[in-house]
Amino acid sequence: MASILNVDQIGHSTSGTAGLQINSSGQVTLPAVPYIRMRSIGTVSVTTSNGRGTVPYNDVIASQGITLDTSYYQFQVPVTGLYHFSGAVRWDKASSYLWWRVEDSNGVSLEDSALILNNGNSGSFTTSAGSFLCPLTASTDYLIGFGDGGNSTANINPSQTFMGIHLVG
Repeated sequence: MASILNVDQIGHSTSGTAGLQINSSGQVTLPAVPYIRMRSIGTVSVTTSNGRGTVPYNDVIASQGITLDTSYYQFQVPVTGLYHFSGAVRWDKASSYLWWRVEDSNGVSLEDSALILNNGNSGSFTTSAGSFLCPLTASTDYLIGFGDGGNSTANINPSQTFMGIHLVG
């Protein structure tokens, strides 16, 4: 018969921060994994320049460790690692395509961020939704850029503009 090591949590030896916890049902939880769920609220008019703009995520639904500057729409992660992004952008303008991606604070696309092309449009709007993995560096300003290839002004529709980001490794 195998012996069982009975512990409630596993943490860092000097800081005491719990990295793993085991609840009373025996399930492993990760209390220190950074995440954020954010969205756009209110109708925000955005002008794209050279075919790109910044998604105005201006409301935090829930967060642990990831901070969002709701004035400049930039976020920072507390831990360098691989992050999963899942979200959508609705651009209230008919376009042949729409993309979103992770960019640094200068609007430069990260090499490993994916372009998600549109997957829904009508005569009056275009929506782009999807997910991908991207490595991020702690204490660096990032934002979600988007574009449709043109220079135009339209609204970001809050009913379908949201993002979830969490550390996976």
